[in-house]
Amino acid sequence: MNNLFDTVKELRRRIERYSNLLRNSEALTRYVLIDPLLRALDWNTEDPDLVRPEETQEGGTPDYILYLEGTKFIALEAKKLGTKIDEKGILELGFRYSWNNKIPYFIITDGNVWKVYNMMKLGSELILEINLLEEPLEDVVRKLLALWRPLIREEIKTVSTISVSYVQQASYAERSSLTEVGEKLDLIKKGKVKGPVDLKLAQFLILYILREAGGPLSRKSIMNKVSEIVEFTYTDLEKVKSGKVRWRSTVDWGISRLRMEGYIKRVRRGVYKITEAGLHRLREMEKEVSVNAA
Repeated sequence: MNNLFDTVKELRRRIERYSNLLRNSEALTRYVLIDPLLRALDWNTEDPDLVRPEETQEGGTPDYILYLEGTKFIALEAKKLGTKIDEKGILELGFRYSWNNKIPYFIITDGNVWKVYNMMKLGSELILEINLLEEPLEDVVRKLLALWRPLIREEIKTVSTISVSYVQQASYAERSSLTEVGEKLDLIKKGKVKGPVDLKLAQFLILYILREAGGPLSRKSIMNKVSEIVEFTYTDLEKVKSGKVRWRSTVDWGISRLRMEGYIKRVRRGVYKITEAGLHRLREMEKEVSVNAA
């Protein structure tokens, strides 16, 4: 993923150097900022099987449609740098593209700020926001991995045994339940776990989630599963100095500590699996950690 680091660094340089030009041209913003990042995320803008610019859909023409396994996966609306991309009219246009054509995800970007919406949630849900220029480089790259095509393909294949094409063709109500197949943990049967999330509880949950998954998971997937299990306290939801929510910062640190101690192994950047030592440690922790049901 060195290419992604290098690309983000170059895009930050371009935003600072060419800001005045990019603020006056959507086409230049796409050419200078958006297309290079899509390519770095393995969405080849020259391959019509993956990316189709200006493809007419029911309800309008999105700037890009990103295809995964032959099905429409992301509708992307591009604006010139500095555009207020959260304005109601702009969002409603993109939402209409997605709902009318059963596209599960929508992205709106001005080349610097990227916002990703899950259209399978009722009314849509903002699930990812990235600011290339203002956030630390490592945080930007880690967030962008959620849009890295090879990782998306792998995660979809491991969510369940249901084929991607079937999931994409399902209705929104069906799709919401289908994507949860295989994601529910035994722990949920006992009720949600009460916070606050300290380091010990975070490490326990990380190991538990990786064991139940039966295979590698991305950092994002681990975070999502922790959020499903835990009933957070106000302390958990406070922001720390880094700007992150406290529980996310704690889980991040828990992942790093477990890796340093050999309890989990990184199979590639941002993706981890539990080791034999981790399985043994989890069995020990199941006796030590008090997990309160909410």
